[in-house]
Amino acid sequence: MTKSNYLLKLTAIVLLATSQYSFADEACTLAAKATTDEAKRYIQCLDSQIDKAKQAQGSWIQKRKYELTKSQESTGNTQVLPLFMRSIKNNEKYLASACQWRYLIKLPNATTAAISYKLCEIELINQFTESLKHPF
Repeated sequence: MTKSNYLLKLTAIVLLATSQYSFADEACTLAAKATTDEAKRYIQCLDSQIDKAKQAQGSWIQKRKYELTKSQESTGNTQVLPLFMRSIKNNEKYLASACQWRYLIKLPNATTAAISYKLCEIELINQFTESLKHPF
């Protein structure tokens, strides 16, 4: 058990250390009068940013879960970890709802709506990741 905890901690540290380099933002740009192909490439670029943001967020979630598990083992307080996990689930629900209404406002233009949703998703993922970075 100690060996697996050590490996988990080491993996989290390596992921966090490399994340600042491997998850650098690509510059996604879209011209004002973009063609359909340009809009498609822009959306694909946004998808790539979303994937990278989710990977970085996942690393921070794992780090915090590890720390809270260790805290739970040392203090016996079993309330904090389930609350943390609930906050993760609630954040996912909030992200979906907050971005859905932005999507719906932009309809019937599906391309503009998709771009709006993806930009919202990137922003909210990054905001939550920043909050996970703050020590407790």
